[in-house]
Amino acid sequence: MATDVKITLFGGFSIYKGGKPILENLSNTRKTKLFLCYLLLNKEKAISHKELFELLWSGEDYANPGTALRTLLYRYRNLIENTGVNELDNSIISRRGAYQWNPDLDISIDIYDFEDTSQKALETIGSDEKKELLLRKAMEHYTGNLLPDSNTEHWVVPKAVELRDLYIRVALELIQLLKAKNDYKAIIDVCNEVQEFIPVSLDIENEMNLAMQKGLESEAELNEYHMFREAAKEMDRVIGGVREEMEYDASENTAFVCEYDMFREVYRLQRRLLMRTGETMFLTMATLRSKRMDRHEPLKNERAMTALLECCKHELRMGDSICRYSDDQYAIMFPVDSYENAVKVLERVRMSFYRKSNLNEYMLVYKICPLKNAKE
Repeated sequence: MATDVKITLFGGFSIYKGGKPILENLSNTRKTKLFLCYLLLNKEKAISHKELFELLWSGEDYANPGTALRTLLYRYRNLIENTGVNELDNSIISRRGAYQWNPDLDISIDIYDFEDTSQKALETIGSDEKKELLLRKAMEHYTGNLLPDSNTEHWVVPKAVELRDLYIRVALELIQLLKAKNDYKAIIDVCNEVQEFIPVSLDIENEMNLAMQKGLESEAELNEYHMFREAAKEMDRVIGGVREEMEYDASENTAFVCEYDMFREVYRLQRRLLMRTGETMFLTMATLRSKRMDRHEPLKNERAMTALLECCKHELRMGDSICRYSDDQYAIMFPVDSYENAVKVLERVRMSFYRKSNLNEYMLVYKICPLKNAKE
C-alpha cells in the first residue's frame, strides 16, 4: 500500500508527507542532498562507496572515505528518526561496499511517476479519451526541470535531457489529439505550459504558430499574443546578455583572486548564503615569515609572495577566494565540511610552496577560523 510520502526531483529536491514539506534541513546540506539524489536517480542498482566518494568529494583528501559516507548516512537516518517519518526508515539499503535506494519502498517519486504515466499514455490504443487523460496526467507530473540547482552535475545532465525529450513527446502526442478536435485554444495552452519549462523547442514553436493562426478569433487577439511573445523573446535576449557578461573566462580554472574590498563583499555574501545552505566556510590568514630576521629583502619577499599566490591558486578550487591582505599575508576563504579538512587544504598549499618555490628561508604559517552566518 502506497504511503502519503512523496519525493520530488522536478524543480528541485523535496520530500512531502500529507502534502506538507518534511526533512527540509536535508536541502541545506549539499553533500547529503547529492548523496540521496544520486541514489534516487539510480535506484535500481547498488552504488559502490568508491563511486559515491568520487562524486561527493572529488579532489579532496580523506584518509577514510567509508567513514565520510557513513557519516552522511547517519545524519540522514538520524534526521528521519528525529522527525518521526517511519516510512523512510529503510529507504537506503547498506550492501557490502555499496549503498542503494530501496527499490521495494512504496513511495511516490515524481520522475518515475512521470515516466510510468507517460509510457502508459503513449502505449494506449483505441480510446482517444483515455489516452488524452493519461497524457494530461503525465504532463502534470512534470513540474520543472530535473534538479535545476544541480543541473551542471555530469550525472544530472543526461537524465534531465531524457526527461525533457519525453515531456515534449507527450505534449506533441496530446497536441495531435487536440488537432483532431480542432481545439486550437487548448493546443496554445499546452504549448504555453511546455514553454514555461522548455523555452526553446522548434516542434512546440511550430505547433504554437499553427494553432495561433487557426485558433485566435480576432486580429486583436492575434496582435496581443504577438506582443506577448515578442516581450518574452526580448526578456530572453536581455537575460542571455546579462549571463554572458557575467560569465567567467573558461581558461581561468583556478581559485578566484581579488582585491581586499571585493573579498570583503564576497565574505558578506557567503555569510548570508550559509544561512540557506548549512555548509561550513573557513577564513584563513596565510603568512610568510623569513627565517633570516637580520636581512630585509623586499624584492625577494615579493617574489616569495608571488610564488605562494600561484600555489594557492592551483591547490585551492574555483569556488575559493584569495586576496592580498598585507605585505606578507593572504586572506583565503573556502568551503569544507570540517576544521580537520580545512587544515589538510592548507597543508597541501604549504607542501606545494616548499616543493616548488625553492625559497627554503621562508616559513608559511596560517590561522584558520570558521565563518559565522549572518544570524550569528
